[in-house]
Amino acid sequence: MAVSMREERSSEGSSPPDIDMREAWNRNAASYQGRYPIPTDTAHYGPWAPTENELRLLGHVRGRRILEVGCGGGQCSIAFAKQGALVTGVDLSDEQIAFARRLAAQEGVAVDFHQGSAEDLSPFPDQSYDVVFSAYAFHYVADMPRCLAECHRVLEPGGLLVFSLDHPMRSCFWDEETLEDSFVPVRSYFAEGPIVWPFSETGILMRSFHRTTATWIDLLHQAGFRLRRLLEPAPPEDLAADPWADDYAQEIATRIPQTIIFVAEKPTQQAEDETP
Repeated sequence: MAVSMREERSSEGSSPPDIDMREAWNRNAASYQGRYPIPTDTAHYGPWAPTENELRLLGHVRGRRILEVGCGGGQCSIAFAKQGALVTGVDLSDEQIAFARRLAAQEGVAVDFHQGSAEDLSPFPDQSYDVVFSAYAFHYVADMPRCLAECHRVLEPGGLLVFSLDHPMRSCFWDEETLEDSFVPVRSYFAEGPIVWPFSETGILMRSFHRTTATWIDLLHQAGFRLRRLLEPAPPEDLAADPWADDYAQEIATRIPQTIIFVAEKPTQQAEDETP
């Protein structure tokens, strides 16, 4: 669920307010889905990033079992289902899940949607998926070690975890005083923690978490994953065609990566045995 940082206010240096993110997303769901025309013909990775049809990070998905964590309105899940995958989508927001179910019915595909938390995938059995996918949702998760442990648990050995985020570098170039992007860094890259900001249009407070790239890699390794690829896509030539174009400073987007994509694998027992 990608959301502009152009309205972001950092909580650095103060205690962040207690925010019920389930309620916040429920209240913002209609505005979000109306504002961002996310396609359903291919899975997306976020602002100004190539699509899955271009990157092919998952490979052929027909017949594969895919769990999308933080599925939002279900657009990526629907795209995978159209390509023959067996798809489950889970999201914190009841309203987003309701939208996803309506959209799947309109698109004529079957996706099993569930309301639930990324930190608790207990409705899903061990080793029940070939792929866990997430686009622009993990930076909303407070307890990432628990989330990644759950992703590891539900994956088959050899299964893939593929997820994208706002690039951690972006936070450094957001000026909380002017509420504008800056051409010089105004926030420490190393200042990890929660960031509180008002959602565009509604003004409802939201919370995400800034973590460095190194921290994300460490979290993956600690959860038992092996990092296979890390992508920092350059923006496309036609910036204005992106669904999030109005919410990102296009001139800065040509100089600073906007999206980061991780491809990690749950090793097989043989691979673990062969590790020196």
